[in-house]
Parts: sequence; C-alpha cells; structure tokens
Amino acid sequence: MSSSIAKKEIKKAPTSFPVRRMDYEFFATPKYWCNNDPAFTHYFTGLSALFPEGESYFVRSVRALRPQIKSNPALDRDIGAFIGQEAMHSKEHHAFHVSAQQYGLDPQSLEKATGVILTTIEKIFPKKWNLLVTVGLEHYTAVLVVEMMETIHNLISDQTIKNLWLWHSIEETEHKAVAYDMYEHLYGKGLDAYIPRVTLFTFSMVLVTLFSNVYQFVLMSRDGQLLNLKSWLKFTAFSASEYRKIIPKLMTYYRRDFHPNQTDETLLVAATKKRINLDTITRKLN
Repeated sequence: MSSSIAKKEIKKAPTSFPVRRMDYEFFATPKYWCNNDPAFTHYFTGLSALFPEGESYFVRSVRALRPQIKSNPALDRDIGAFIGQEAMHSKEHHAFHVSAQQYGLDPQSLEKATGVILTTIEKIFPKKWNLLVTVGLEHYTAVLVVEMMETIHNLISDQTIKNLWLWHSIEETEHKAVAYDMYEHLYGKGLDAYIPRVTLFTFSMVLVTLFSNVYQFVLMSRDGQLLNLKSWLKFTAFSASEYRKIIPKLMTYYRRDFHPNQTDETLLVAATKKRINLDTITRKLN
C-alpha cells in the first residue's frame, strides 16, 4: 500500500463517536420544568448557564495544544469530534436560555459572567493548566450525566428540555476520555503529571460548585423565590442524596491509575438513546 493511499484511509477513518447537528425549539417552556419547583429548576438552569461559555473554553483549551497531537491520528480525529460536540452543546443551551427570557430570569447574563471568568483564567493559566481544567470538568460532567440519565431526567416535565439534557448527557459520556487522553499523551503518567492534574481538579471543583450555587441563588432572587423555604428544603434533601452518590465517583479522579473509561455506561447510553429516539435523528458532520 502506498503512503498516499494510507494517508487517505487515515483521513477517512471514522471517529469513535458522531457529531450530531441538533436544533431544539423551546416553545411554551414551563416556568418550573424540573420537579415543578423553583429551586430545582433554577439550580439546573444555573448549571446550564455555565455550559455555553464553558464548552467554548474547553474547545479553546484543546485547540491550543492540538498541533502537538498530529502524531496520533486516532486521537486527533476524536479531538475534532469532541470540538464538534461541544460546539453544539454551547449552541443548544444558549437557545434554551433565550427561551427563559420570557420569565425575566435572564440566564444570558450568567452566561456572560461565566465568559468573563473563564477568559480571565485562560489568560492567566498556561496551556497545560487550561487543558487540565477541561480534563477535570469533563470528569465532573461525566459523573453528573450518569445521574441525569439514570434518575434526574424523571423530574423534568418538559419533553424538549428533557431531550436537551439527555442528548447532552449521552455525548458527554461518549467523549469523556478525549481531553484526558490528550493530557496523558502530552504529559505522561508520572508524578509530575499527576500532581498538577489533581491540583487543578480541586480548583475546578471549587469553581463549578461555587458558581452553580451562586447562579441558583441569583435566579431564585430574580424569580422572587429566595425566601421560599419549602422549595429550598425539598432541594436540599435532594442534593444531599445526590452528593452522597456522586462524591465517591468524583474522588476516583485522585487515584494515580485513574482513567475515565474505567466505568462503562454502554447499556445506560443505549437505553437513553432509545428513550429520546436519538439514533433516528442523528446526522454526522464530516
């Protein structure tokens, strides 16, 4: 086989997962679409407000180091698919936030605040650290989306918003190892790679926990629900139960031998795809 033919075959080789072009329409979205409750709804809307700018930051962090990955064509192709998926997540969550304007909640302002914070971090941190923030937050989302696919989606009353979260969850699971594999390819598995990995993960967890909770308070305040103790108590009980499940999973990141693919969500993803009929609406972007 000639080298030119080999190069063409490498170029045409598929990625490990598809990029799906979604275009959700958020018509008549109920005000309290999660558990018919303000605290629940505003927590997940606040979390969603981190995604458009957060996913864009992830894309920039991997693009900054992508030229050094060209020696690994398979990983480079998956990085391209990772970028495509994350771009679609940004687009669709932004569209959801635009729809929430009808209730005067203005989650777009929270998007902008997230952008300012991440742009500042990006300027201060070296490329390696920005990649590590992405790696850490990818683990965080990979853990959270399992809970979304298993149980939390049952709390969402609006089908379009449920589809948004479940589609996003599927794709986060599909590409959960890409940024980590990129980091390991570039920096190895030694102690000099491990120490910054866990240090930046700790930083990232503090950051995402702080801002997701601050955004929930802001949205509750804008909705005039800040003193709704019944709603807060219901959400506190729910979050305590969820944290008991997710904290041990998050802590696996501190193991020296950690890798995202040590957990297998194949059956859960397959069931979730069937639940939202995803396979019939999938179109690859080439």
